[in-house]
Amino acid sequence: MEDKNKSGDWLSRLSSRRSLLTHGGAMLGTSLLVAPTEVHSRTAVSSDGARGVPFDVKKFGATGFRKDNATKAFRDAVQACASGGGGVVYVPPGEYTVGTVQLLDHVTLHIEGGATLFLSQDRNDYVREKWAMIYAENAKNIGVTGRGTLDGLAQYDYTEMRGVDPEISKEIEIARAAGIDMRRYYRSRESVNTFMLIMNDCTDFSLSGVSIINSPLWTVRLNDCDRVSVRGVYIYSDLEKGVNADGIDICSSRNVTISDSVIVTADDAIVLKAISRGGKPANPVENVAVTNCILSSSSTPLMIGTETEADIRDVVFNNCVIRNSNKGFGINVQDGATVSNIIFSNLTIETSRRHWNWWGDSEMCKFVLKKRTESSRLGKIRDIIIDNIVAHPMGTSTITGHPDQPLENIRISNVQMYMEPENAKDKRASHAMKIEGVNELKIRDLSIRWTEGETEAKWESALHLKNVSDFVIDSFSGRQGLKTAASPAILLENVTEGTIRDSRALPGANTFIHVEGGASKDILLRDNRVKDARKGITFGDKVNAKAVSSK
Repeated sequence: MEDKNKSGDWLSRLSSRRSLLTHGGAMLGTSLLVAPTEVHSRTAVSSDGARGVPFDVKKFGATGFRKDNATKAFRDAVQACASGGGGVVYVPPGEYTVGTVQLLDHVTLHIEGGATLFLSQDRNDYVREKWAMIYAENAKNIGVTGRGTLDGLAQYDYTEMRGVDPEISKEIEIARAAGIDMRRYYRSRESVNTFMLIMNDCTDFSLSGVSIINSPLWTVRLNDCDRVSVRGVYIYSDLEKGVNADGIDICSSRNVTISDSVIVTADDAIVLKAISRGGKPANPVENVAVTNCILSSSSTPLMIGTETEADIRDVVFNNCVIRNSNKGFGINVQDGATVSNIIFSNLTIETSRRHWNWWGDSEMCKFVLKKRTESSRLGKIRDIIIDNIVAHPMGTSTITGHPDQPLENIRISNVQMYMEPENAKDKRASHAMKIEGVNELKIRDLSIRWTEGETEAKWESALHLKNVSDFVIDSFSGRQGLKTAASPAILLENVTEGTIRDSRALPGANTFIHVEGGASKDILLRDNRVKDARKGITFGDKVNAKAVSSK
């Protein structure tokens, strides 16, 4: 039996989550723990009748042995906690097999260090609407905290490709032509394939400290939530096998902060989506801040889209380290939404090519505006800032508008890009950065370097602008990818109303600027240093001689 005096000493060390609201950048109204042994406890009657004592799952029948199903014990503990006015459901060290555990108002599930929750493989431990290990619906002031682990026991089969993914149809053909094995991993149909956490329409949700590994599907899914804090978590899925195992999906939610976390996932690490649910129109995603995270992904570490049925706006991705990833960051709008007021800043990025089935070409970034189907609405991407980036990509970074809707107001500044050779047989890279279909583009202090030793035969220009209007390139430096190639450092194709100033051709440059396309006009060059290029500027056959002027 538990010693009451020791229990009292332990309780004296408990601290209220509400007293921590202003610490560490926590959002107002969000519950947050700062140490694994500090467990919030509301005034409530626990299973042993003592007021303020956490609801220990072992007192509700959990044994701490993995062989014993603990689903009912966890559910009973949560229900008793909620019935007593709320508080903490405490999971002591041990191994627990659980299906769906639904959180209720004012309940925090605290998983102590040394405790592991394993996803039950018994489908009777789930209901269709609550297909997750931890679930909440219309709940407020809830949390999952501690230093314990949630293990989804994901299983995969390596088999022949099933159908063709239209997003990577071009990449599939490149891989096939290169003689790549066209088998890939899929989730095993024999295992339980579910999410780890789903929060639906919840307010004031805190996720802190825990490790969540091997999720069969998206690890954390936030649907239509408000005031969410994720801090200090570790999320992992197998980088080769973990199909559909996103890290954190922010779906139609608002006022979300994610910080101080390490996320290693095969699919997107942190992704924002606007998705309709239950027959209701999608809500916008807004007011999201991601900071101080270390991310790796076989797809995209920082992603917006593709599901974009409502607007996504006012988002900051800041102070993150991206390593060993198939892409750095991206925006993909296909369902008619406007994505605006987005900042990608203070990032270090190192990419690495992945197996052909993953989206991404090992580029720094990819923005694309398209229609999912012919009948889909055409959305917008505008007011985007890319600032203070150091990137080591292997693929071509692309920013691409739609023929009927250019991207608007794209600002790129203080970016250092070091192009590396591709560590894959199916080569894809050409230009270092290609920007197409943009109105109002501002580039300042962009430096593009190419690896001097090992090179790629398909490398071309450092910067390619096509169908871009109202642009400024200020303080650019670079050359073409191969010193022996005829490609220019800067290729301008059908561009208008642009200025290139205070920019420099690096040693080994062939032509610094080449202009082509009969639509090119109103281009001003001033104070550029081209002495290290064989040619300063050249023109295609269709370019009017008056399209470019110099000062």
